[in-house]
Amino acid sequence: MMLDNLEGVVGQCELRLQVPPTVEHLRTVRLVAADAAERAGLDCDETDDLRIAVDEVCHAVLKSTETPITVGFSTEPGLVEVRGAAQRAGALAPLQLSRISQLIVDSVADDVEICDGSAGIQFTFVKRTARSEVGTR
Repeated sequence: MMLDNLEGVVGQCELRLQVPPTVEHLRTVRLVAADAAERAGLDCDETDDLRIAVDEVCHAVLKSTETPITVGFSTEPGLVEVRGAAQRAGALAPLQLSRISQLIVDSVADDVEICDGSAGIQFTFVKRTARSEVGTR
């Protein structure tokens, strides 16, 4: 997995952040996640779910690398897609969500994919509104 071009990993998105690898900056990512959820039409509970998933995944990435995290948000009615990546620097611990964090992310995000390799970490998750799922049945 080559992460020379993090923008390519994050892909085409409406908003892209590059966040320093510190816990203090996670608040900004959560605020942007909440804004993306509002633009997609998610309700309050769904917005909180997205914020929780973003926080849990980004926090785990922060513990695994000392490089900035690039996070991108794409929205459409009833859906938010979050893509992120961070390069590996040094011999830090492999990415590992705690058992409770993994349970939380799995229960609040509709689709989750986290890839950890020697070159870097990539993650993608999607949050859909329950109303859009009802409308597609």
